[in-house]
Amino acid sequence: MNTNEQHQILSFNDQLQHNVRLQWIKTPDSRSHLFEEFCISLNQYAPKVQVIRETEDAVHIPELRVHSRIRYQALPAGHQLPAFLNTLLMAGDQKAPVISSELKALLDQISLPVTLSLYIAEQCPFCPSVVQSLLPLAAASPLLEITVIDAGLFTEIAEKNHVLSVPTLILDDQFRWTGSIPIPEVLDAMIHRDPSRLQTDTLMHMLADGNAGMVSEMMAARNMIFPALLELLVHPRWSVRLGAMVAIETLAAEKPELASRLPDLLWPQFDIMDDKVKGDILYMIGEVDNGGSIKKLQAISGENRDPEVLEAAEEALTKISNR
Repeated sequence: MNTNEQHQILSFNDQLQHNVRLQWIKTPDSRSHLFEEFCISLNQYAPKVQVIRETEDAVHIPELRVHSRIRYQALPAGHQLPAFLNTLLMAGDQKAPVISSELKALLDQISLPVTLSLYIAEQCPFCPSVVQSLLPLAAASPLLEITVIDAGLFTEIAEKNHVLSVPTLILDDQFRWTGSIPIPEVLDAMIHRDPSRLQTDTLMHMLADGNAGMVSEMMAARNMIFPALLELLVHPRWSVRLGAMVAIETLAAEKPELASRLPDLLWPQFDIMDDKVKGDILYMIGEVDNGGSIKKLQAISGENRDPEVLEAAEEALTKISNR
């Protein structure tokens, strides 16, 4: 950390009226030590920043959580530092997000959770202004979440998402802006995007927030089971599968003919899943199937399988037969 950065952080610390929290998510990734070094230096010059070190099984690369809806998978050094410090002020409720009336009006029209990924690079001269434009929106809206990713530090993520230059902003894998990013256009895309193409992360957050009913209503309105929900139904984590199952159960009560399509979508994935996921697949088939899965369930019941899988198959058969 150079002298200029030290002075910026010292000045920032003087502005703080009380302590603010910064979460550092440590992972086995070899780049975690870079985030640790940054946090140590930040705390040295800004002792009012309380750095909370945590670990999460679902997070694979290190990140800083500046705000409940703002994540940095990037080291905010150099000319990226001011936007980061400004966001910490907003996160600590010591500075209100500055948003024009035009953007606020658009922000208020967003009805579904939004997940944005913003790719930057440390030496990019245009990235700080884009970061400074977007982060106040996330601080102001409970529906908007943004992750700032250093494309140079996490090259494998940038390559996976075909990021060739910075800044690049990605919304739901449907929309992409590179270079000069028109914020009103971005907000308009958030308002009018197709819910059936929501990312799995966005849908996961909706379900975790107790919005299974909303997801069910959106699927019923479009007469389709969203592809992202299918991914969540076979997710390795039980809590994620549970949220998706609640959405399907709600759909089955409201629109059973649509929910009955689910078995045909789940059976192709059945044999490649582990036994716990297989049990949940069989449970869901028992909840929604209209008789088309009886032969498959009978075959599974006669096989040498995990006892829980066999029990789930028998329960599904009973439910379908009694329906």
